[in-house]
Amino acid sequence: MDPSPGGSGQLPQGSWGLGFRAGVEVVSALVVGIALGWFLDRWLGTWPWLFLLFFVFGSVAGVLNVYRLFNPRRRQG
Repeated sequence: MDPSPGGSGQLPQGSWGLGFRAGVEVVSALVVGIALGWFLDRWLGTWPWLFLLFFVFGSVAGVLNVYRLFNPRRRQG
């Protein structure tokens, strides 16, 4: 089979690429969760509760993203 053009959606080749992508997935989910919680807390005046809640949500999202990276769904067909 020939690789698809552009290579989008493909797993990175090699351990460095896979490790880098896993790290980026975790860090980006944490940054989004922390930023969203911080902004909502400042807006609603509920410090630190939403910050902590979205920190946990970001952590869970990062771990789930890495889990999906290493266990991709099988295509039916």
